[in-house]
Amino acid sequence: MTEMLLSYRITNEPSKVECRSPWSMADTRLRAYNIERRYRTLSKPWSEIIRELRAERGALLGSNEYQEMIGVERVNALDAVDSRLKKAEDWLSHYDEERATSNKELGAFRSRKMLTEISQLSDEELEGRV
Repeated sequence: MTEMLLSYRITNEPSKVECRSPWSMADTRLRAYNIERRYRTLSKPWSEIIRELRAERGALLGSNEYQEMIGVERVNALDAVDSRLKKAEDWLSHYDEERATSNKELGAFRSRKMLTEISQLSDEELEGRV
């Protein structure tokens, strides 16, 4: 984890202390775009896998072969699909946490609006802006 180095300057007024980040707002915006691109690149395949696994699970539950299985066979068949689904959801959750942690390092207290705008961009808009 990188730590944000801040510089402080004491002004003539005792109640005012200016805090400056070594990164400009443009640098912060660029880093936020990169974080969002990374998140979308890594999470999109897992989202598609989850969608496919849910469809597979639904097809299994609706099939005649599943209805003909006995209890243990049903559990094993569902467990095979559910364990893959759980693993895919864990990866998606990991990337969500990674994005949230990276955004916190940016100093979200001053850039929350910017992060919201960036997360709402389409993939094409995200790639076109730097």
